[in-house]
Amino acid sequence: MSRTETPTEPVAVERARSARPTLRLVAVVGLLVVLGIAGVAMLRPDPPAPAAGGVTADTPRLGAPDRAVGRPIPDVTLPPLAGLGPSGGLALPPGDGEPMVINFWASWCQPCVDEMPMLQRVADDLDLTIVGVDYIDQADKAVALAERLGIRYPLVRDDEGTFGQAVGLAGTPTTLLVDGDGVVRRRLTGELTEQQLRDAIAADLG
Repeated sequence: MSRTETPTEPVAVERARSARPTLRLVAVVGLLVVLGIAGVAMLRPDPPAPAAGGVTADTPRLGAPDRAVGRPIPDVTLPPLAGLGPSGGLALPPGDGEPMVINFWASWCQPCVDEMPMLQRVADDLDLTIVGVDYIDQADKAVALAERLGIRYPLVRDDEGTFGQAVGLAGTPTTLLVDGDGVVRRRLTGELTEQQLRDAIAADLG
């Protein structure tokens, strides 16, 4: 080997040694990234479990406080759903001093469909007005459903959802209990049992 030649083996060894700190740094950074992702995943809360009626387990079923409760129902006249509601529409708040139950529903909402026969039974049994508000729905489908279920309590429309928005509607079915002065006394969210509705009516509307 001449004096101008460079030994290849020592150079390779030296290069390998110099590369070790870089590899260790890459490994440490990679480990920290993995640990950070795992930590974020552990801190993220689990989504609420589904509950009956198409609502989540934390949905306020029996009337948590909200901006509509304790206030008068908005002034509005809701048009009838075909021939299933008052011919001149429903004027709110009611001016006859009688309490009422207002139920928001739609033909595309299965919990609403399941709930409607129960509402009819309560309407037949109690001396109390129950009104169904068909919310952002296709009128022909809503009429066909109501006729198939034999619904006889008055049905009106909220095609654009403006009335629902005015009372802070978050979903269907939703039921409002309104006293004789037109004040919302309770909001019932999600599909109700007959006993839940009867108990709420007795407590808030007498």
